[in-house]
Amino acid sequence: MSQSFDFLPTTNNREATKLLPWVMAIMVYLSALAATGSLLLNAGFEDWAGSLQGRITVQVTGADKDLIVAQSFEIQETLQRTPGIKSVRILSDEEISLLLEPWLGSGNITEDLPLPMMMDVLINNGAYINLGALESKVKQISDSVYLDDHGQWLNSFYDLANMIEYMSVGILFMVLIVSVCIVIFATKSSMSEHKKTLKIMHLMGAQDKMVARTYQKRFMYYGLKGGVIGLVFSFLTFYGLLNLFQNLSEGLVEMPTLPYLKMCILLLIPVLFALLTMLSARITVLRALGRMV
Repeated sequence: MSQSFDFLPTTNNREATKLLPWVMAIMVYLSALAATGSLLLNAGFEDWAGSLQGRITVQVTGADKDLIVAQSFEIQETLQRTPGIKSVRILSDEEISLLLEPWLGSGNITEDLPLPMMMDVLINNGAYINLGALESKVKQISDSVYLDDHGQWLNSFYDLANMIEYMSVGILFMVLIVSVCIVIFATKSSMSEHKKTLKIMHLMGAQDKMVARTYQKRFMYYGLKGGVIGLVFSFLTFYGLLNLFQNLSEGLVEMPTLPYLKMCILLLIPVLFALLTMLSARITVLRALGRMV
C-alpha cells in the first residue's frame, strides 16, 4: 500500500476536526499575548531600572527659597568631595516644573508654589555609597534634606516583574496542556468517525505508522494554519493596545523601547503549535491502533 495514501476527507465534511484550526488560533492568540506582555515588561523594566541605577536623588525642602538654595550649593560641594560620586547636578526650576507638570497639570505651577531644590547625583560604576552615612552627613547642613537611591522602588518592581513573568510562563504552560488535550480529543473523534475505513485499511495490510503519518500531516496543517491566524490577530491586538496606551500616557510615562529582535521569537509560536499538534496526533493514533484488534 502506498505510503502517501491519504484517506481523510479534504472537504468540509469532517465534523470531528473542522473547528480545530480555530481552536488552535485562540490558543496561539493567548500564548502570543502572554509572551508579548512579558517581553514588553522586561524591556520597560530594563529601560526604567537602567535610568535609575547608579543614581541618587537629593531633595531639599523649605519655605525660605534663598535658604534652601544656599544649602543646596553647600550640599552639592559636600557630595562632590565624597569618594565614589561622579557628578552632582542641581536641577533648575524649569526642570522641576516639567517633572511636576504631569501630576499638577500644565500652567498650575505658579511662582508662589514652594518648589524644592533637587539634585541628580551620578555614582561611579562599581562604587558603593553608604546612603545612611551620606544622609547623616548632609543633614548636618539641612534637616530638610532627603536622599533616595530608588532601591525600595526597584525591589518592589523586581518582585512585580518576577510575578508577572511566572504568570506568563504558567499561562503558556496551561495553554499547551489544553491544546494537547484538545488535539487528543479531536484525533480520537476523527478516528471514531473513520472507524470503518481504518478497519478496512488494517485488513488490506496498512501499517500503523502509515495511518499515523496521514493524521500527523493533516493535524500539523491544522496547527500551523490556526497558529498563523492567532499570531496575526495577536499582533493586531497588541498594536491597538500599544497605540491606546501611548495616547493615554503621553507626557506621564515614557514608553519603553520595544524589543523587536526578541519579539521575532513570537514567529516561532505557530511552528511550535504545529509540531505539538503533529506529535500529539501521531502518539494518539499509534496508541489507539495498538489497542485495536
